[in-house]
Amino acid sequence: MTADDLLLLAQALRARAPALPAAAGIDVVAHTGSTNSDLLEWRDGQPRALFALEQTAGRGRRGREWAARPGDSLTFSLSWRFALRADRLSGLSLAVGVALAEALSRLGVGGLALKWPNDLMRDAGHGAGKLGGVLIELSSSAAHTDAVIGVGLNLAPPPAGRYTHVPVALFDTTPPREDWLRVAATLLDALATALTRFETQGFAAFADRWNALNLHAGLPVEVQGDLHTLSGTCLGVDHDGALRLDCGDRIERVLAGDVSLRAVQAS
Repeated sequence: MTADDLLLLAQALRARAPALPAAAGIDVVAHTGSTNSDLLEWRDGQPRALFALEQTAGRGRRGREWAARPGDSLTFSLSWRFALRADRLSGLSLAVGVALAEALSRLGVGGLALKWPNDLMRDAGHGAGKLGGVLIELSSSAAHTDAVIGVGLNLAPPPAGRYTHVPVALFDTTPPREDWLRVAATLLDALATALTRFETQGFAAFADRWNALNLHAGLPVEVQGDLHTLSGTCLGVDHDGALRLDCGDRIERVLAGDVSLRAVQAS
């Protein structure tokens, strides 16, 4: 793809994402290591979206690699400056998940659910598999917090391999460029809308919507951390994004961090 082709894609994304602030930049590159890493080095205070047709060093939460062949995934990052301290951004990754799931639903994608804290899941008739994920990296000062929000979405089935969750995709094969553009613009516009709302209303504006998409609602789960494991029934999330577990004799709240949630078989 030529430089002119990439520029035309960026212009088309701009035209189809009216919620993005006028001062925001949009770039599309043929390949890069990591769109998150690239935007972490670009901090001018204005929103900026970076899409990569191929990402060679993509990563997810806890440093997991994001594997995909060129054209088979949608990988992009959006930088956004919040006039808030980092501790006021609790639940941001969950709000992003809500925005992505609802946007895909508007495109006619069914079987969507969210797995706390940042996985987008889909059941296409064979059980829920991982469709995509979110990785947010923050840099804060006394006056503001810069967030780089990375999104990875399987457009076509990824290469065979060992995965924590069975991967699923939007399409059976690599989609044509128009389908890439349609999905990319829809998600970018929805994300910009959600971030604008999050800044003024926080995660409380998204909590009920997240709970409506909760993959593990009412199910027995384990939350595994570095030091201990909690078992209980998943009650959903609080207004601040904390996961609520009914552990029988008490209700536990778990904040997002280096924890891993999985469903367990009821005995």
